[in-house]
Amino acid sequence: MNGDRVGRLLFQTQHIQGLLRLCGWSLLLTPTLVAVVALVAVGEGLPLGWALLLILSGLALALLAALFLARLLGRRIIEPLGRLLRAAQDIREGHYGTTVDPTTFQDSPLEFRLLGQSFNRMSETTREHIEALERATITDQLTGVSNRRFLVTEGPRLLRVALRSGAAFSCLMIDIDHFKRVNDQHGHLVGDRFLAHLTRVVSATIRTSDLLARAGGEEFVVLAPNSGTEEARLLAERIRLAVVRTPYVDGETRIDNSVSIGVAEHAAAPLFGSNDFEDMLERADRALYRAKQMGRNRVVAWGDEEPDQDL
Repeated sequence: MNGDRVGRLLFQTQHIQGLLRLCGWSLLLTPTLVAVVALVAVGEGLPLGWALLLILSGLALALLAALFLARLLGRRIIEPLGRLLRAAQDIREGHYGTTVDPTTFQDSPLEFRLLGQSFNRMSETTREHIEALERATITDQLTGVSNRRFLVTEGPRLLRVALRSGAAFSCLMIDIDHFKRVNDQHGHLVGDRFLAHLTRVVSATIRTSDLLARAGGEEFVVLAPNSGTEEARLLAERIRLAVVRTPYVDGETRIDNSVSIGVAEHAAAPLFGSNDFEDMLERADRALYRAKQMGRNRVVAWGDEEPDQDL
């Protein structure tokens, strides 16, 4: 039976503390018993040199047993505990979902294998909860798209990326026409369902590289990387037509509606707000206001007309 097999047999127990005590007493008593035997042998006429050799052999045997136990402890207990501690430290530093390789515990006591499994489950559960909380803070609960908080944090980052690469960047400000009328005629529950329906229509129309966010109420924003004014205008027109062609239908309830959209491209010389991103949003919002002034259900880009003084 090799040492690895002995180690597995020794440590397949639920009473590790008792086993360690037994090993400790064995290490203490082995040299003592050998010394007693040597003294008795000397009394029986064993030469002193042989007696000393017997005592030294007992000490060597105790040392080898200690080294054997230390090796087993290191491989079966101490090393797995060290990996658990390092994984726990990673989680404390924010690396949620950190796990320990299950093979780390394959030769460890049953308790340690169960501990490793529990730790990994706990870490995965923590990661899932953290991700759910993060999604909740940046997702609009009604429509399922990004909320305004995500827009104002992720939008400037996307704009900076576009500017570093020299690409164009535009945004679309979308407002549902006469949405108050929908709530008044059908109630807020149907209004919420209609809002979610329209969000799905817009989401299916934009490109995968675009970002859709609910700015508040019935107003939405689409960020369109790699799009100048004309590309963004075409995207806005596709959205407008998709909304017109896809009414909300639920049983006998049918709601036809439209949207007005303002388009603005990032400008090198800001006119509004405290930064380039706020300036672009403000331009799109003013273009949206112009679209509503002109009769709704239309797309207007910043620069199509000079804004009035009261804008």
